[in-house]
Formats: sequence, structure tokens, C-alpha cells
Amino acid sequence: MIYSLLKYLSALFLLLFAAGCLEDVPHDNPLDPQNSNRGYTLSGTVNTLYAPVQTISNAIITLEPGNEKVFSRSDGSFLLENLLPGDYTVYCTADGYTRDSLRVTLNANHVVNFFLDGLPYFETISLTTQHLSQFFPVEDLYYLQIEARVNDPDGIADINSVFFDIPEYNVHDTLFVSLEAGTFSRRLSIDDLPVNTIQSLIGRAFILSVLDDAGKTVKSGKRYLTRVIEETPVLNQPVNLQTVPVDSIRFIWQKVRLPYWFNLKIEIFQINQGLLSPVTTIPDIPGATQTLTISNTLPAANYVWILKVTDEFGNSSSSREGTFQVTN
Repeated sequence: MIYSLLKYLSALFLLLFAAGCLEDVPHDNPLDPQNSNRGYTLSGTVNTLYAPVQTISNAIITLEPGNEKVFSRSDGSFLLENLLPGDYTVYCTADGYTRDSLRVTLNANHVVNFFLDGLPYFETISLTTQHLSQFFPVEDLYYLQIEARVNDPDGIADINSVFFDIPEYNVHDTLFVSLEAGTFSRRLSIDDLPVNTIQSLIGRAFILSVLDDAGKTVKSGKRYLTRVIEETPVLNQPVNLQTVPVDSIRFIWQKVRLPYWFNLKIEIFQINQGLLSPVTTIPDIPGATQTLTISNTLPAANYVWILKVTDEFGNSSSSREGTFQVTN
């Protein structure tokens, strides 16, 4: 019995000794559940694509598999910790930028940097119609005016082109660069479109697209024309090269009657060897107005004036030309 007791005590001693030794074993295997640092780190920064490169904050970095997510800090940096070894896909998304992804194999701490292309976007889109009445040619003219103001987080210089589609008519065409940076426009007549009248475009969807130099395209939602103003103002005075007083000019026209809001604008041109040179514009005349008197500061010459109606959406209708002369 004493032998059995000694044998038991010896086994207990060996067990306690072994446990004490095991406590000193380092738990540095990433798969060891007793490892206080379970694995590797994945870090990096999120930046813009073009120079001067800037960091992007609040980008979402997602690691798959595992669906671990972190946000980039104010300096664009991010950190994912305690990662097990293996193959992963890292996704990076940020508002206003293209999504990017990278494949990584973790067998040590790893650094990845993202460079995101800013997505172009529309600031404004305008679809309007223009109705021009004139003495020659006798037929009234109608135009479709498309204008878009665009921008890009990488700068306006990153904008490659802007174009429009009318899906119902299988129309696809480009807008032209305007003098104002970031503005693209196109004036189209009936001859430029597969329709017989501008009026037939009412209710048809237009879709605009902007393309950047990196090849990314952003489309607008569907846009529609609002109306064509069929009525044109009628001028009473001065007309037919009437001579105006040297101190003032009184413009008179028939009252314009439309069932919606509008205002009026007078445009004055000087006739130079048969060509019209813009002289001045008098905008924002209330729609109920029928007469307007201005001081005559024009030099001696022959002039053309036009009265234009414009509604709240930018659609317009212009009168036939009125002519007058200023003498010394």
C-alpha cells in the first residue's frame, strides 16, 4: 500500500512539473487560441488617382472572406488586425469614387495602397426649346437646346466627353465644349434629328452620360422636355426703320397672353453691312408689360430689336425683327 501511495505521489509531481513547463511555451502560432496576437495586420492608405495625390477619408475597406470592415482615417490610413494567414480579397469603396479591389496572401504583415478614380457627375442638366419667328426665311424655326454642367473630384480636366441618347429614336450624339469650363451644350434643329417636329420630342426620355479620361461613364436619370412655346410676341413700335427720338426709345408690343408664368427680354443688335452685332439686352421684363422706355445712348446707325418670351423652364419664343434708326 505504501508502494501504491508513493507511485501516486510521483505521478502527481510529474504532472505538476509538466504543467509548469507548458506555461512557458510561447503561443506565437496564429492558429493557437492562446495567442494574444491572433495573427497578422493589413494596413495601407486610400488616395486619389491623379497628382497631386490626396488622401481619402471615410473610405470603407472590406476584407473577404470574413466581411471585416474598417474606415480610412482622416489621413487616409487604415488598419485591420488579428488576421489569420490565407488568401483574401480587399475591397475599397468611397462616395464619389470608383470601387477597387486587390488580392492578397497573408503569411506576414501586409501593406496595400488604393488609388481611386473620382467619378464624374452632373451639376445641372437643361433641355429647352427655342421658337424663332422671322421675316426671312418666312418659316418659323424650332431648336432643341441641350446643356450640361459637369464636374469631377479629380478636376474638370479629367472630363473626356459628354453625350446624350434618345432611346426611343435610337439617337446617340455628343455635346460640344463651351467657353465656360465644365459646360457642354448642343443646339439641334429638325435637320439634326430623326423627327418631323420638335413638338414630337415632348414626353420622350433623354439620357445624358459623362465620360472621364480613365474610361468611367456616369449616366443621368431620364430627362424630358417640358414644352414648346408656340405663341410669338408681336412688335408695334419702332418698326420699319422708324427714326427714334435722340433722347429716348419707346418699345411697344402687343400684350402676350400665356396660361403659365413667363417674363420678357429685349435684345438689340446693330446692323453692320448686313450683319447683326449684339449691342445690349434688357432682361427680366414682367410678362404683363406692353411698353418700355429707355434712354437713347446708341450711336447713329440702323438697329434690329427682338422681344423674347421665356418660361420658368428656359423655353423661349422670339418675335420677328423690328428695325429702327438713330440719327444725329
